[in-house]
Amino acid sequence: MLALFSLFLVVLPVRGHTYMQHPIPYASQLRDNFPMNKDGSNWPCNGEKEYDPKGVMNVWERGSTQYLQAVGGASHGGGSCQISITWDLKPTIHSEWRVIHSIHGGCPIRNLTEINYGDSATTLLPSIYNFTIPDWLPIGQGVMAWTWYGRWSVPEMFMNCAPIMVLGGPTDKDVSEETLDEKFRSAPLMFEANNGNGCWTTNLGNCVQFPDPGESVEVNPECPLDPDNTFTGICGPSRRLALLTPRWGLTSHTLLIGFVLVVTILLAVSLIRVFRGTHRGRDKYEKVVHA
Repeated sequence: MLALFSLFLVVLPVRGHTYMQHPIPYASQLRDNFPMNKDGSNWPCNGEKEYDPKGVMNVWERGSTQYLQAVGGASHGGGSCQISITWDLKPTIHSEWRVIHSIHGGCPIRNLTEINYGDSATTLLPSIYNFTIPDWLPIGQGVMAWTWYGRWSVPEMFMNCAPIMVLGGPTDKDVSEETLDEKFRSAPLMFEANNGNGCWTTNLGNCVQFPDPGESVEVNPECPLDPDNTFTGICGPSRRLALLTPRWGLTSHTLLIGFVLVVTILLAVSLIRVFRGTHRGRDKYEKVVHA
């Protein structure tokens, strides 16, 4: 019966998609709560362009406990989520997102007995997910991302972003900032799927088990974690959009147009030179004849 209900989610439009309520996202993230485009055209942060906190900042202290909570009834039976950080203040497709916490199953809502928790976009979901700010998280301003793969839905992912400011906290004074920075850079990268990278989730009752969830993991055993039947296509760290997209945003179509344009210009220059050479030769011939 649950599988039958899931088909309705695929066929019928769903209102009130779930999105991050806390940490407080960028204001422009609240304009819509649709999933990420399957061609990666709005990656990252659901097409965020401004990255303007507008006076709102999530202040985190190293070692402190923070929490994640979502809003919106269309929670697709829960699923799996990750919390990741980048220090690019205006992230692009080439930004690196380092995972600080993963949730396998029961996210963004635990123990859900129905497909959705209502259909209102303003329904506050009751589940709260605590996570600890690592002592190796660099101090300063950055951007936090919440990514979510639903349990029952078409293959899709959701992503919301929020501004953060990390402050120093109780850390081991014998450990240098350089060592802490190395730990940050060795943290796993955000898992990516359903965003045009060739990796797809099945979303048919099982929850995503992230291949590299990091050191901080919450497991809610309310849905099967079966990696062999969760993914299709090619998945893994090598399938990040940052590695599949040219650094300067030049697609194969753009390169082809550029190549044709260059060849056309070179051909035009060659024809002009030939014409000028022929014209000069004719002038010389006429001068000899008149002489």
